[in-house]
Amino acid sequence: MDGYRINSNTQNYIYAQYPAVWKLHCCIKEFRNIFKKRNVPLLYLFIEKYCKSTIKAVKSFAEGLKRDIVAVENAVAYDYSNGFVEGTNSRLKMIKRTMYGRCRKQLLEAKLRYVGKFKNG
Repeated sequence: MDGYRINSNTQNYIYAQYPAVWKLHCCIKEFRNIFKKRNVPLLYLFIEKYCKSTIKAVKSFAEGLKRDIVAVENAVAYDYSNGFVEGTNSRLKMIKRTMYGRCRKQLLEAKLRYVGKFKNG
């Protein structure tokens, strides 16, 4: 659905027939807005509001945010990301899985160095 847009009549019909979709749409917009504005107080209001949701998955999501509030607060408040580290870790695990049982440690090390050489330029 990347780049796919539906017309407003269809959208309004869906929202009228399935009110939960509208509630979910609003929830997503509010959550994205918290990160866009980097507003921690809005995060607390969001959690308080959606912990009372009638939609089970949304309620579970809000309760999960509450359980891990320190990490979520930091994600909202700061611009830092561990994406580079996670990507590197995933790449190493993928190489390890593909080579499992096929080589010795020396060949695995050579492959990791070879991949890293072309990744970094």
